[in-house]
Amino acid sequence: MRRRPDIAPDDGFTLIEVLVSLTILSVALTVLFAIFGQSLERNGEARRRQEAREVAQSLLAQAETSEALAPGETAGRTASGLAWRLVVRPYGNADERQAWTENPAELWATVSWGNGSGHALTLSTLRMLPKEHRS
Repeated sequence: MRRRPDIAPDDGFTLIEVLVSLTILSVALTVLFAIFGQSLERNGEARRRQEAREVAQSLLAQAETSEALAPGETAGRTASGLAWRLVVRPYGNADERQAWTENPAELWATVSWGNGSGHALTLSTLRMLPKEHRS
């Protein structure tokens, strides 16, 4: 059988070559989209953690400047859906608190987010309360 001289053997790609190229391209794009999706998830989580840290710091700052701070617990929810809890507990044992001129108190601010995923951030500090706030 004779070949026609006007058709060169290197003209274009075969169907198999095109299919292999498209398969490689689709696998690469799938991996890239998965990486971008994970990046967006992590960015969102970092934003929520930063927002939680700001809420906890704000709670502690408000509590530290409050005149009517007393031992106990308060809780609430922010407009963006973060749940928060502020706990004020006496610090030290009863004998130590009796000897001190003021009552130190532990302040714990806990902010949680996510639907049951267990994401939470807790910050704490100490504050001196006047003696009349004794527990």
